[in-house]
Amino acid sequence: MKMMRRKIVLAGMLAPALLSVSGRVAAQASSFYKDKVININVAGGASGGHTRYARLIQPYLQKHTGAREVRITLMPGGGGLKAANYIWRAKPDGLNIFFGNVSTLILAPLAGSPGATFDPTKFVYLGRATSEPRVLCVGGKSAIKSIQDVQKLGRPFLYPSQGTDEDFYTMAVLADALGFKVKAVTGYEGNADTALAVIKGDGDGHITGWSESMAPIKSGDKHPILMVNSLRSPDYPRIPLVSEVAPANKQATVRAMATILETHRSYIGPPGMDPQAVAAFRAAVTAALKDPGLLEETIKGNRPVVHMEGAKQQVLIEEITKASASLSPILKAAVKEIQ
Repeated sequence: MKMMRRKIVLAGMLAPALLSVSGRVAAQASSFYKDKVININVAGGASGGHTRYARLIQPYLQKHTGAREVRITLMPGGGGLKAANYIWRAKPDGLNIFFGNVSTLILAPLAGSPGATFDPTKFVYLGRATSEPRVLCVGGKSAIKSIQDVQKLGRPFLYPSQGTDEDFYTMAVLADALGFKVKAVTGYEGNADTALAVIKGDGDGHITGWSESMAPIKSGDKHPILMVNSLRSPDYPRIPLVSEVAPANKQATVRAMATILETHRSYIGPPGMDPQAVAAFRAAVTAALKDPGLLEETIKGNRPVVHMEGAKQQVLIEEITKASASLSPILKAAVKEIQ
C-alpha cells in the first residue's frame, strides 16, 4: 500500500513537469515560423490548378504560420517531378515546401521513371488541401460521346500530354483496364495547353481535375465521358465511374488508381524535416483550411477544400504505395512507349 501511495505521489509530481515540457514543445512549434520566409514550390505553371490553389491559400498560410512572407515559386516540368526532386534534396529546415499532386510522387517510382529520384514514403506529408475527381473529357464537337465509343474507336485514342504526370499514368491504366489503345502526344505545357488541343480537335481527349474542366464543360467546349473516382459526381451523376465499366478482373487495378488519385493536392516537406517545423506547418495548414475567410473564397471561386491532416496522410501514403505495386508493369510499359 505504501509503495502504491509513493507511485501516486510521484506521478502527481511528474505530471506538471511533463505538461510543462509538452507545453514548451507546442509553444516552440507554434512560433517556429514567426518572421521567417517560407517558399512554396508549386509543381505547375502560372495558369494551372496547383498554382491557383496555392495562391488562394497563400495569405491564410502566412496568417496562421506567423511567417514574414509566404512566397510562391513555380516549378513546372516533368509532370511535377522537377519540384518533387528539388524538395527531396532541400535542406530539411521547413522553409522549402512542395505543393502539388501526391499521386505523381507515388506513380512515377512505380513506373520506373528515370525522373523520379526519390522514395515517396520518405517525404514528410503536411496536409492535403483538396481532392477532386479526375475526369476524362473529349472535345465538345468530337464524334466520341461515351467511353464505349472510345472502346470501339478502331485506332489509338490520341491524348495531348504534359509529361509523365498522374494523368499520363491514369490513361495507361484506363487503356489496359478497358481494352483500348492510346497514343500520347507530348510537348504540351500544363492543363490549359492540353485542354485547348482537345477543344481544337488536335487530340481526342485528356484527363484533368473536375474544377479545371467545369467551365469548358458548361460552355460546351468539352464533354465528360468518364470519372476516375470512388463516387459519382453530384453535379453530373450520369458520368460513369471507371469501376462501373471495367471488367471484374480489372476492378482491383482501377480502384487502386482511384485511391491514388484521391491523394491529390498536398503540402509536402523534405525527408528528415525539422520536427518543430512539421508540427507548426501541419497545424497552420489545418487552421488555414478551416479559416472562414478562405472557405468563403472557395465557395465564390468554386475551389473546394477537402482537407486531410498530415499525420493521417503520412500513414495512408505508405499503405497506398505498398498496395499499388500491381500497377507497376502497366506504368512501366507506358513510359517505355514514349521513350
